[in-house]
Amino acid sequence: MKLNLIRMDRIEEYLLRHLLKCFSIFAITLLPFQVLAQKEFYTPKSLIIPLHDRENQLHISVGKGGGYDLNLSYALTDKLAIFSAATFDNGTKKRLSILSDRYNVERNDLVLKGGLGYLFKEVNPYFPIIEAFVGAGASRINNYWYFKGDDSGEETNARYWTAFGQLNAGNKIGRSEYGVGLRLAYSHYTDFDFYDTHPNNSARKSSYENLRGLTADPVVSYSYTLYGVKLNAQAGLAVPVFTSSVNRIDTQTTYEGTSEIRTINKSKEDVYLFSVLGRLSVQYNLNFNKQK
Repeated sequence: MKLNLIRMDRIEEYLLRHLLKCFSIFAITLLPFQVLAQKEFYTPKSLIIPLHDRENQLHISVGKGGGYDLNLSYALTDKLAIFSAATFDNGTKKRLSILSDRYNVERNDLVLKGGLGYLFKEVNPYFPIIEAFVGAGASRINNYWYFKGDDSGEETNARYWTAFGQLNAGNKIGRSEYGVGLRLAYSHYTDFDFYDTHPNNSARKSSYENLRGLTADPVVSYSYTLYGVKLNAQAGLAVPVFTSSVNRIDTQTTYEGTSEIRTINKSKEDVYLFSVLGRLSVQYNLNFNKQK
């Protein structure tokens, strides 16, 4: 009886293993378009938190967070400010998937943004400096990801613009500077194409149409002043508030001799805009007049 139970366990294990194998082959065969998986197509940058405390003050910030960046903010008066920021991400990022597979992402991204700010002072003793910003930006995404040891992968080319509103609050105590920020950002993709680079006789290309979404981006910031220069760290998240179902168009092209066979599949897909925000920077405030 015990021997029969052992045999039954082995038979069940054998059947389960082959059933999973058959299911995998079935999924890959019948759902070839869904093999392409997007990675790091939404790349919002950390918030600009100058915490201006006087007029005619230029805030300069150079850092690294999702690329190398330069942030500038100038307080025109004790109430109004303007700002601009540029981030360039060019390099190879090493990643680890949820299945512990290692892969690389080669990036060539560019983000530009700018806007206006309104400054409040002495609002309350805990956060005496409060800033409200509105602005817009444009992002270019060009990345190529592949598993380690594999000579093929997937390339993504996308463009999107963003309009945002942001509220900062902070305080300066001795050499330390504390800040919190919340940004609401609406992003709309004008182009979004991705395709595999497998060296075979077929090619797959996909695209999203009219992808857009709204995110809430809370962050915390801390600076320490050393020899007149602020060393700053910022961390937060970009969390989706809403997303829409977008059109996905998959094109499979197969070559048989001199013939080209093209198959197009259209479907609906929910795409969520989400990202981790983080930045380390060196900052300096240049004051063009004495504080009154």
